[in-house]
Amino acid sequence: MKNTPARSAAILLAAGVLLALAPLTLRAWGLKGHEIQARVAVAALPAEMPAFFRDAHEELAFLITEPDRWRTSEQPALTETTGVNHTFKYELATRPLPRNRHLFLIELVKSGKVSSAGGAGVKDFGTSPYGIQESAEMLTAAFRRWRTMPETTPAEVTRKRMHEKSILFMAGVLGHWVTDSSQPMHASIHVHGWHPSVPNPKGYVGKDLHSRFESRYVDRAIELADVAPLVDRKPRLLGDWLREAESHVAAANAHVEQIYIWDLQAPFGGGNEPVEAKPFTAARLADGARMLRDTWHTAWVRSGSPVPKFEANAASR
Repeated sequence: MKNTPARSAAILLAAGVLLALAPLTLRAWGLKGHEIQARVAVAALPAEMPAFFRDAHEELAFLITEPDRWRTSEQPALTETTGVNHTFKYELATRPLPRNRHLFLIELVKSGKVSSAGGAGVKDFGTSPYGIQESAEMLTAAFRRWRTMPETTPAEVTRKRMHEKSILFMAGVLGHWVTDSSQPMHASIHVHGWHPSVPNPKGYVGKDLHSRFESRYVDRAIELADVAPLVDRKPRLLGDWLREAESHVAAANAHVEQIYIWDLQAPFGGGNEPVEAKPFTAARLADGARMLRDTWHTAWVRSGSPVPKFEANAASR
C-alpha cells in the first residue's frame, strides 16, 4: 500500500490514541516528559546524522516510551527481564561497575545481595546502565549495516527503508533507558519513598512522590520551550558506553534529595510547588535529552570506524 501523507498522518494519530490509552502508572518521567526529551534530542542532532533519523521527530517521540508498554500483567517474563532497565540503585552499586550485565549479576549473587530463597532480587538493584550499554551497542551495529546497504534495485531500497525503521525502534528503546536514568529518583534507592536504610532526621516521606513529581507536576508545569534552550547544538563524543552510563546515573543521583526537600515544603502535584522546582526539573529533563543526543550521535560516528577486534575474554577483565 502506498504510504501517502494522509496515511502517515492516520498512522501517527492511531499511535497517539493507543499511547493515550496505555496505563499512566507505567510511564517514568511521564508521557509528556519523555516526549519532550525525545524532541529536544532530535532537534539538537548535527547535520551529519542521516536525514531519515534527523527527520524522525514524531516516530522517536512515540518510540521513546515503548519500554513502558512492555510492563503489563500479560508480560510477566518481559517485565522481569527488561523492567529492571528502568532504574538503578546507585547507592548500592559496586564501583566501577562490572563490565557487563552477567558479571554484575554474578557479583550480586557472590556477595549474597540477591538470593533465590526469598531475598532481594535483581529488581531491587536495577540495571539501567547495562540497558544503555547494550542498546547503544545494538544501535551502533545497526548504523554500520545501514552505511553499507545498497539502493540500486527496488528490492534493495525496500530493505534499506525497513532497516531504517529498525534503527528508529532501537534508538527509541535506547532513549528510554537514557532518559529514565536522568530522573533522579530512578537513579536512587529512594525511588518509591525515602528508603528506610538511610537516616531521615528531616522526616522525608514521599508518599506517591515518584508519580507526583515526574508525571503530575511535569504535565502541568513543564513545556518543551522550558527544556529546549538548555541543550546546546554541540554534541559530545562519548567514551566507553558503560562508564558513560554510570556517570550519567551518578549525576542524576546527586539531585534526589532536593526533590524530597521541596516535597516536604509543598507536595509535588498540589499546585504550590516552590518556584525553584521548575528550572530544576527542566534541567533534569535537559540532562536526559543531552545525553540521549550524544548517545545517538556517538553511535553514528562509531559506526563509520572499522569494527573493533572481538576479544572473547575481554568481558572477564
